[in-house]
Amino acid sequence: MRLMPDNVVALIATDPPFNSKRDYFVPYRDEHGREPNSLVKAFTDTWSWGDAAEAACAELIRDIGGAVGEAIEGLQLFLKQTPMMAYLVMMGIRLVEMRRILKPSGSIYLHCDATASHYLKILMDAVFGAKNFMNELVWCYSWPRNSKRYYARTHDVILFYTLGDEWTFNADAIRQPYSEASAGRDAYAANASQFGDAVVLDSRGKLPQDWIILPPVRPNANERAGYPTQKPIALYKRIIQASSNEGDLVVDPFCGCGTTLLAAEALNRRWLGIDLTYLATGAVKLQVEKFFPQLKDSIVIAGTPENVDTALQLAREDPGGFEEWCVTHVLKFTSNAKKVGDGGIDGMYRFPIGKVRGRNAYGRMVAQVKGGNCNLGHIRDFRTAMANAKADLGIFVVTKRPSAGMRAEASRAGRWEHPLWDMECPRLQLYEIQDYFAGIEPKIPIGERRVL
Repeated sequence: MRLMPDNVVALIATDPPFNSKRDYFVPYRDEHGREPNSLVKAFTDTWSWGDAAEAACAELIRDIGGAVGEAIEGLQLFLKQTPMMAYLVMMGIRLVEMRRILKPSGSIYLHCDATASHYLKILMDAVFGAKNFMNELVWCYSWPRNSKRYYARTHDVILFYTLGDEWTFNADAIRQPYSEASAGRDAYAANASQFGDAVVLDSRGKLPQDWIILPPVRPNANERAGYPTQKPIALYKRIIQASSNEGDLVVDPFCGCGTTLLAAEALNRRWLGIDLTYLATGAVKLQVEKFFPQLKDSIVIAGTPENVDTALQLAREDPGGFEEWCVTHVLKFTSNAKKVGDGGIDGMYRFPIGKVRGRNAYGRMVAQVKGGNCNLGHIRDFRTAMANAKADLGIFVVTKRPSAGMRAEASRAGRWEHPLWDMECPRLQLYEIQDYFAGIEPKIPIGERRVL
C-alpha cells in the first residue's frame, strides 16, 4: 500500500482481522482436483507485543503524531503492551496509509465486530476525523450459536467514514423494496385526506437504514470459497453501489478470498486487493476466474516472482515464502499447515482414480521444496517421506540442477501408471523452478477442475 500514489482511491471496503485470538483454516480445493477433508491454515488472528509492535507504536506517536499519536498514547495508557494494543498499532499504521491513498471525495468502510470495534472507532476518529464519521452499519445474520453464559453473537459492525466535506453517496442505487406491510399502506394513503396527513410511498423503494439483514454465506452457496471469515458478496455490492461510481477504483487492503473484488468487478469498478499470504492471493485469483473467466489472462498478482531471478531472490530472502509460493502457485497443491515437523512433506494433492467398492477413490501426490543446496541424501529422505505418507507420486522442487546421483535415486522409485487414463510418469519427479518459467509443466494427474 505504501507504494501507491496519494489520492487515487474512491472507496476502501475492507474486512481486516478482528483480533479474535484464533487460527483460521480453509478447506483447500485446488485446480487439479479436490482434497477431501483437507484444511490449510489461512491466517492466525492472534497478535502479540514485540519489536514490530514497538516500532509501529513509536512511528505512530513520534513520526505521524497529531490526533493519531495522541489516540495511540491514550490507548496505550489503558491497554499497556497487550495483544490488543499490538493489534491496534498494526491497524493504526495501515489506516494512516488508507487515508493517504483516498481521494478527497473518498470513503472507507471498515468491517469489524464487538471484539475491537470500540477501540477501532477511537482510532478511526483520530485518523479520519470524528466529524467524518457517517454511520455505524450493523449487519445482522442468523447462524446457529449456542451459549449458556451470554447472548448469541449474530451481528457485525461496519464503520463508515468519509475523508472530506463532499463524498459520493448514491442513495437511489441502494433503495430497497417496501415490505408487504408497508406497501399495503398505499390503500390507506389513497383515502388519507379524511384522516389527516397522507402516507406517500416512493415507487423506487425505500432508502436503506443502518440496520442490514442479510444471511451469511451458506456452505453450499456458489460463492462459497471455504475461507473462514468470508462475507456475502451482496453486502459488499451494497457498499460499493452506495459509495462509488462505475470506473472508480475500489481497494481492499485485507482482501482474503476476494469478496470486495468480486463485487467491484460485477459493478464495473476497477479494483485492487492486498493480502500477505500466497494462499490468499491464489484464492482470489481462482475466485475471480470462477465468476469472470474472461479475466483469467489479465489478473496480475504483484509481489510474486515474475522470472527465475526474482524466484531465486525469494528463495534466498524468504525460504518459507518461496516454499508456500511453489506449493500453492507453481504446483497448485495443498500447503502443509504443519511447518515444523512436517515429515518432509511441504504440500499434497489428491486426484481421482475411479471407484473402489462403489465409492470415489483418490491417489495421493506429495511435494517437497528445496530453495537452497540439496544432495542425494535429500532425495533418499523424500522417498522415505513418500512411503510414510502412503503417496503414489512425489515431486521434489529445486532451484539448482540436480546431480546425476540425485536423478539416479529418483529413477529408482520407478514408474507409475494411472489406473483409468492413458498416463504414465515417474513416481518421483525432480522439478527445477527454471522449468516453470520456461513453460515446462510437471506431470501431474489432472482431476475435475475445482476452486477454493
